[in-house]
Amino acid sequence: MNLKRNENNWRIYHWNEIQDSFLGADIFLGNGFSININGSLNYRSLFDKFLSYLEPPDQTTFKKFNTTNFEGIQNKLTDANEVNEIFESKCVEMEMAIHKLKTGLLGAIKDLHPDFSTVDPQTIYNISQKLDGFGDIYTTNYDTFLYHILLATLDRHRRNRNVKRYQDFFKTNGVDLQFTEQSIDTFKNIFYLHGALFLHNESGRTTKIKRGSKTDELIDLIRLRIHLGDLPIFVSEGKAHLKVETIARNRYLSFCRSAFVANRNRLVLHGFSFSNSQASHRALLGWAERRSGNSESQDHC
Repeated sequence: MNLKRNENNWRIYHWNEIQDSFLGADIFLGNGFSININGSLNYRSLFDKFLSYLEPPDQTTFKKFNTTNFEGIQNKLTDANEVNEIFESKCVEMEMAIHKLKTGLLGAIKDLHPDFSTVDPQTIYNISQKLDGFGDIYTTNYDTFLYHILLATLDRHRRNRNVKRYQDFFKTNGVDLQFTEQSIDTFKNIFYLHGALFLHNESGRTTKIKRGSKTDELIDLIRLRIHLGDLPIFVSEGKAHLKVETIARNRYLSFCRSAFVANRNRLVLHGFSFSNSQASHRALLGWAERRSGNSESQDHC
């Protein structure tokens, strides 16, 4: 869908009507992209899984918010916590609830994420082909689907050199892959703006988990890391300014954000609901409008 604004009104276009006009545009992928691949990562499933980790009193508390949107709940808790601070009334329960929400979301994604062996390989291949028509990829998703899609693109490149590969700025360094800002001009780029399950901090460096072989399940390696207490880079704050603060503390995330702000290419958005609680997404749209250099706004979902 395309919402295109002119001087008088908005008109809705079907993507098939305009897709040729956006060949080579960058693409921004939200949670809807992952849900289309596997529905288990929808908000309802994630929230129900999160509740299963809690004791009955905590379950009752979180159900009272009447929403499955983690960011929406976290926004309310953060607001309440800030009000308490203004009145110098520290509330340990509020801070504990925010912590449970963050770790619960991570745990739910980890536990509900499907093994790659259960995902239809033709789906991964088809998406890899679809992405050929776009430029760089920006995403706020944490899952491993793009990891495998990019490997499928690499396999296709080996058979057909006209298929353009992606670089994610991680280079081989022993067991894992280490972040470097060095780029290769002939590659397209991918940026994980909010981190990912397979990205970690190690002694101040950002590293990416590397499979030992094609038969290794990446999600199993991720689950083992988390079980051992090595949590991934995972931006889950509800408030936009808190997200920005978390991003600023990590060199890789700051690099991704700067690349997005500096880019002047057209942008196609896919898989966003743009609910009122998604302040970070509205902030990203603001960056997109500022970088476009014109007054016409084009949003693609």
